[in-house]
Amino acid sequence: MGAVKRYAALLPAALLPVLAGCTAPLQASGSERAIAMYRESLGPRGALSFRHDESTRRESEGRTSSAPDATPRVLTVDDAIALAKKNSARLSALEAGASTAEAGVAAADRYKNPELRISQIQLDQFVAGEPQIRAAVRFSPDRPGEVDADVAEARAAHAEAQAEARAEAIAIEADVRWLFDDVALIDAEIAAARAVAEARRNLAAQMKTRLAAAEATSIDEAMAELAAVEAESDLSEQEARRREVLGELLDRVGLEPGASVEVVGEPPLAWPPPALPSERVLVEEALRQRPEVAIAAARIDAADARAYAERARRFPWFSFVELGYQFTPGTPATPGTTTGLAWTFQAGVELPIFDTNRAGAAAAGAAKTSSQRALAGEVETVAREVRARLREVEAASALVTAFRSRAFSASAQAGAASKRALEGRNVDVIEALSVDAQRVKVELRLLGLVRRYRTAVSELRRAVGGRLPTAAPRAAK
Repeated sequence: MGAVKRYAALLPAALLPVLAGCTAPLQASGSERAIAMYRESLGPRGALSFRHDESTRRESEGRTSSAPDATPRVLTVDDAIALAKKNSARLSALEAGASTAEAGVAAADRYKNPELRISQIQLDQFVAGEPQIRAAVRFSPDRPGEVDADVAEARAAHAEAQAEARAEAIAIEADVRWLFDDVALIDAEIAAARAVAEARRNLAAQMKTRLAAAEATSIDEAMAELAAVEAESDLSEQEARRREVLGELLDRVGLEPGASVEVVGEPPLAWPPPALPSERVLVEEALRQRPEVAIAAARIDAADARAYAERARRFPWFSFVELGYQFTPGTPATPGTTTGLAWTFQAGVELPIFDTNRAGAAAAGAAKTSSQRALAGEVETVAREVRARLREVEAASALVTAFRSRAFSASAQAGAASKRALEGRNVDVIEALSVDAQRVKVELRLLGLVRRYRTAVSELRRAVGGRLPTAAPRAAK
C-alpha cells in the first residue's frame, strides 16, 4: 500500500514535462521566421515577392508548378507601377493598417450599455414566503460630444494610416518612373558611347596603318590606342550601369533577375517636352494629393470635436440614471390601483465644483489652434516645395533648349567634317582627334543637361504627389 502511495505521488512529477510540452510548444525566433519568409518569397528563378495576401495566396494555390507567372515581353511604365505596388510588402502592411484604423472608427462609435441591478434578496424572506426584490436598470449617459470626439480622433487615425499608405504608393510610383527615365537616359548615353568607341577604334586602326606606312609616329599610334581604350571603358561602364538600373527595376516589379524584358519609355532626346501646367494648378494638385495635408486636416476635425467635449465637461451632467421596481408582498398584482406603487427612480449629477475642467478646455482649445496652424504650415511647405521644383524644371528646360539651339547643329557639322577628313586622310591626326573629342563632349554635355531636366521633373512629381496633371490647351490666337 505504501509503494502505491509513493508511485501516485511521483506520477504528477513524471507527467509534468509531457503536459508542459503539449500546452506550451516552442516558438520560432524572429530571425528564424524572417529567414523562412525570405525563402518563401524566392521564386523559382530568383524573383522576390514578399506580399502574400489572400488573393495572392488563392492565385498561387490555383496555379501549378509547371505554369509559373509569365514574364511580360514589353514593360511600360504604367504596368511597372501597378506590378511594383502589387509586389510591395510595405504597401500591403500600410494598407492593412489603414483597414485596421477604419475598423477602429466603427469601434469608437459606441455608447455605454445599461446595467441591470437586482438587490435586496434575503434568504429568510424567501423561507417566510414574503420576498422583497428590487430590480432596476441603471444608465450612465455619455457627456455631450464624448462619443463624437472619440469618433473624430479615430477618423484622424484612419486618415493618418491612409496617408501613410498613400505616401508609400507615391514613393513607389516616383521611383519606378525615375528608373524608367534612367534606363532611357542610359540607353542614349550608351548609344553615344558606342559611337565614340567605334570612331576611336577606327581611328586607332587607321593610325596603325599609317604607322606601318611611315606616315605617323608611334606616339600618334599610342595616343589613338589610348583614346580607343578609354572610350571602350566608358561604354562598358554605361552598360554595367544599365544592368544595375534594370535589375533594380525588375526587382521592384517582382520579376526575376536577368529577365528578357523590353523597357518602353519616353525618348529622352525628344524635344521640346510636353508643356507643364501652371504653378497654381500644380500647387492645388499637390494640396489634393499630398498625405501631409490630409493628416493635418483630419487632426483639425479631431481637435475641434475634443474641444467641444472638454467644454461640455465644465457643466453639470448625469453620472447615472436609474429606473427600478420594488417587488414586495404589498405590491398590487393588478395594474391601475393606487396602493403600493413600487416604481422607483434615482439619478446622480456630477457637479463641477472642485474641478471645473477649465484647464482641460483651455488645453483642447490650444490644441485646436495648433492643428489649424499646422495645416497652414503644411500648405506653405507644399506650395514652396512645388514652386522650387517647378523653377528647377524651367531652368533645366531653358538650358537644354539654349544648348540645342547653339551647339546641336555645330556638333553634327563637326562630326561630318571630321569623318570626311579622316576618310580622305588629308588632315593631321591630332587635329581630327581634337575635333572628334570636342564633338563627343558636346553630345555628352547635352545628355547631361537632359538628365538634369529629367531629374527635376521626377522631383516635381514627388512634390505634386504622383502624376503631373495635364496642361490646359492654349487658346488659338
